[in-house]
Amino acid sequence: MGKRSVLGSERVNASSILYLLEDMFTLFGVLFVLAVIVANTPNAFAHGEAADEPFLKNMTTAFFNVSVSPTEIEVGEPVKVTGSVKILETWPHTLETPEIASIMPVVPGPVFVLKERFVNGTAAIGSFFAQKGGIYEFEMELVGKEPGNWHVHPGIAVYGTGTLIGPGEWVTVEPSAEPFSFPLTLLSGETIELSTYGGAFVWWWSFAGFVLGVAWILYWTANKRTVTNLAVTVQLPVNDDAPDIGLITPRDHMWMNVIVGVTLVMLVIGWTYATSNAPVRWPQQTDWFTPEFISSGEKMAEAQASGATYDEASETLEMKVQVTNVVESDIELKQLTIAMATFVNGPEAEQAQAGPRDFVGRLEVQPDGPITPGETKELTLTVSSAIFGTERLIPTQAPQQFIGAVLRFENGNEGHELVTVRSNVVPTQFRSTYLP
Repeated sequence: MGKRSVLGSERVNASSILYLLEDMFTLFGVLFVLAVIVANTPNAFAHGEAADEPFLKNMTTAFFNVSVSPTEIEVGEPVKVTGSVKILETWPHTLETPEIASIMPVVPGPVFVLKERFVNGTAAIGSFFAQKGGIYEFEMELVGKEPGNWHVHPGIAVYGTGTLIGPGEWVTVEPSAEPFSFPLTLLSGETIELSTYGGAFVWWWSFAGFVLGVAWILYWTANKRTVTNLAVTVQLPVNDDAPDIGLITPRDHMWMNVIVGVTLVMLVIGWTYATSNAPVRWPQQTDWFTPEFISSGEKMAEAQASGATYDEASETLEMKVQVTNVVESDIELKQLTIAMATFVNGPEAEQAQAGPRDFVGRLEVQPDGPITPGETKELTLTVSSAIFGTERLIPTQAPQQFIGAVLRFENGNEGHELVTVRSNVVPTQFRSTYLP
């Protein structure tokens, strides 16, 4: 054993130092490159919803009539997020069928508090049962918690798919003279400050576990040959502690037993504290419900998309739609909604009411004007908008190039109907891109 120790040390001592120096220089190099990248990276815009594949946005849901107001508040003041989302009939067959969903605010971290939430007029403390073709009107009240300029979106989280994000609005939260407070009355009658309740215990208890973990890490990395003499350890057989060269010694086993013992003692203390401090405990509660049905509107039109083209260079979408009026009054196509974007066939005032301004655009319909009862028209819908590029709504680089959209028809009697269409998209011109 002694011979192996001497020969091993003589043979690999110099090479081990070289390996260690090489690893240190590599680490410093990687850290330097990461620092340069971070220093030269612009601030991320919103929440990166553009990173989602186009079909996850335009074939799954359509958000409309979204409002986020007010857009300037102080800490502790409310913000209302309202609107509607439709789970489209064009839901991709590659995704799980939507059955359970939850409406939620999508914000950059815990900068707001969700105070209340309603779906189709029913208080929604959790998820609800959903289905393709369903329309869900939502209302959420958020309370500003952290000062800053935050992008606020509504979103719908669908079980098996993930969170699908709607249009967003910038909300500025200014500091307040009063500190943030969020009181809550428990069933026992006790009122607690929810924003700080139990915070000190959680922090110190977590810190104690962190210290224990750091002690374990430092013990095995600061002065043990497992790291400083990697050239030796990689040549040892499996399950060889190599105590003769100081790799893992009986003293190491003793200290590891001590750390395990301390960990078990902490667990026992934690269980005892939780039991004695809260003798009455309920399991977490939830409430799944089926929202009231909301109709797409009275039957007005039959619509069938016959194809679409997309010019990426000018960010222009052109869609051909055949529309038949099936009611006894004139109808007109007023809106086209694709994912979180709404395009309005109307003046600026109507566009301002359709949703957050960054997600609203102009819709051109040719031939424009009303469709008379029983008439069938071939309409050409044209939209030019930068949102197609910034939010990646059109699947120009996908193996299946389809889009889903919702058409809103209106008559002169304040009636409306939402009709879902599905169309293939043929790219006609691409924006120039170059390899780095």
